[in-house]
Amino acid sequence: MTGSHMVSDISLSTLVRPLEPPDVQAYRDLRLEALAGSPAAFGSSYEEEAPRSLEDFSAHISLSGPDAIFGSFSGNRLTGMAGFAVYGKMKARHKGVMWGVYVQPEWRGRGLGKVLVQRVIDHASRHVIMLEAAVGLTNDSARRTYHKLGFKPYGIERKAIRIGDVFYDEELLCIDFEKTDP
Repeated sequence: MTGSHMVSDISLSTLVRPLEPPDVQAYRDLRLEALAGSPAAFGSSYEEEAPRSLEDFSAHISLSGPDAIFGSFSGNRLTGMAGFAVYGKMKARHKGVMWGVYVQPEWRGRGLGKVLVQRVIDHASRHVIMLEAAVGLTNDSARRTYHKLGFKPYGIERKAIRIGDVFYDEELLCIDFEKTDP
């Protein structure tokens, strides 16, 4: 199956849209699944987020402003997510960050992550001039996807994440929507 057919197949079998308040329980469940199953992929931890209330998770689902969490649905089931947030400081509001990208294991390898990341990129391009992201150096699949979609590496953050006595490095990436040279 070619990449273009893969995206078409995903589009037909799933729905990708911004999360809304009624999605909060599914979002909380998927976020905790992601943190528990892929701890090195996220700056937050299951232990930190599991005790948080549903209202805390609901606060992440924005109906106004540019911040958004995009979810992929198969029927009513949330199968993947990718977040976008604009930096809050006045001097940094021209930048945003993609965060919390996760696709359930049984949905990986079908192009769904690509669809979610592209939705974030499209959304971000209407709100900021720089989109940043970070990805684990060992996450080759995600790195390939991000690079193919236009993210450019600009550095490595050594020991970005620590789990127990093990450190994980991250590649720092960005898309400059105003860049005119190739």
